[in-house]
Amino acid sequence: MLIRFDALHPIFSGHFPGEPIVPGACLVQIAEELLSEQLHKPIRWTAVRNLKFRQVVTPNMPIVFHLTMREDNTCSVLITHLDTPHAQFTATYLCPDTDL
Repeated sequence: MLIRFDALHPIFSGHFPGEPIVPGACLVQIAEELLSEQLHKPIRWTAVRNLKFRQVVTPNMPIVFHLTMREDNTCSVLITHLDTPHAQFTATYLCPDTDL
């Protein structure tokens, strides 16, 4: 899934003025939302492991989220720009409606 952030969004006013970057928490949240869309049901991360931010993501930079699901309710996430890794992590997820 290709994502691009609007440089005028209020989140960038404090992160960081003059040199805006996308907060890492936003990248993790977007991956969760994309997986929910892919599964057609709500999910929640229950654990995020091996989180690595390799390069900053800036507004208007087109980034691609690569999600690889496994049968054990884990998902590997790789976030790239022009095939260059910018962030990656593995997360365990729960489907609140079905995994309770």
